[in-house]
Amino acid sequence: TIINCSNVVFLEKRENAIWGNFTIVQATLNGIFEIIQDGRGGFTELLSGQDYPLASNLEIKQFLDKHATSNFIDLKPVQEAWPDEHEAKINQFYLNLTSKRGNGIFIPYFLEISMMTLFKTSYRIIKNGIKQRNLLLCLQIIKFFKKRKSPIPYHYGGSQWWALNDKTLKMILNFIKENPGYLEFHKYTYIPDEIFFHTIIKVLIEKNPEMTVLPSITYVNWKKLNYDFPVIFGTNDMEELTMAKRNGKFFARKFESKYSDSIFDLLDINALRKH
Repeated sequence: TIINCSNVVFLEKRENAIWGNFTIVQATLNGIFEIIQDGRGGFTELLSGQDYPLASNLEIKQFLDKHATSNFIDLKPVQEAWPDEHEAKINQFYLNLTSKRGNGIFIPYFLEISMMTLFKTSYRIIKNGIKQRNLLLCLQIIKFFKKRKSPIPYHYGGSQWWALNDKTLKMILNFIKENPGYLEFHKYTYIPDEIFFHTIIKVLIEKNPEMTVLPSITYVNWKKLNYDFPVIFGTNDMEELTMAKRNGKFFARKFESKYSDSIFDLLDINALRKH
């Protein structure tokens, strides 16, 4: 079993990761700390349990060796990435009511809150309840007319999935150490895993112009009709996935064995082919 594999490490510091919550960022940071302490260097690729490789281990290694000083992450100003949501993401506090996906509330600056928003927020708190810690924060925001202020004058975001080299990971940890307010700020950001690391990378680029940043090497399809979430790939999508590999994507998501189990065998065969 995987637990007996010598090259697999289970983190001792674990998080109850909640969708859209900072716990996902913290879990990622816990993994980064462990990787740096391990000291093997190379690249770190952030993947989920629903990702699968499109290329062989050898092909992926050869590609990353060739781009050893690069980083692979999608970067856009939040205004471009989320034209309709960036104001709420950055200027409002987001608090989870429960661990259920999307069950949270946005708390805007008190003087900017409308009566309708106040009514809806109060109703959701009464209906779903709220953790004592978050309730105290909510009351503090109202009591002191607290306005959310970012320690960074700009924010960048994009897909959560990235591949970063060892040097960049160390620079990220150093940035967090020197800027604890940045980490504290994003504890109340909506879906911070799509902003937290991206903004740090942008700051690092400005301080280190020699840094090379290229698009993420994980393929995700958000554009297929009648989907609210990323497409779940099946055997009918092999042509699309093959094209993604040709275009420099080495991983893809999402996959579910209960939806299509045979897709994995086809991907394994395809990964060994030369295109």
